[in-house]
Amino acid sequence: MRADQRHPVHQLLFLYGNARPQPDDPRGRGTTAIITLNVPNPYATGNDIPGGMFGVTVNGKVSPVVASFTYNETPSSFGRIPTTLVVGIPLGNTAQTIQAVWAGVRGSTVIIDSPASRSAVF
Repeated sequence: MRADQRHPVHQLLFLYGNARPQPDDPRGRGTTAIITLNVPNPYATGNDIPGGMFGVTVNGKVSPVVASFTYNETPSSFGRIPTTLVVGIPLGNTAQTIQAVWAGVRGSTVIIDSPASRSAVF
């Protein structure tokens, strides 16, 4: 493999599963991708101090790093709480699938009614 084929753009491609390196292909090994999940306008509804948790899965396994929000008390109207998660994901030499996940806390319902984004950089 030529040195110019090891450009981080290639690593981004197989981070998202678009390239299939061979088992002995060292691309990505020892590299950490910084994943940013930005949810600019979520809110949560519920009766017991509602809130939300956001995270990512890597090949179906949930990362222990999460971002969350809660209200200080059960509000009479539910304001929006911008939430951003930044997490480092070690890359391997096979394709990795990164998915965003979320859940309500204490039985609340999380509402995402505006665009959210996920990005990766090295």
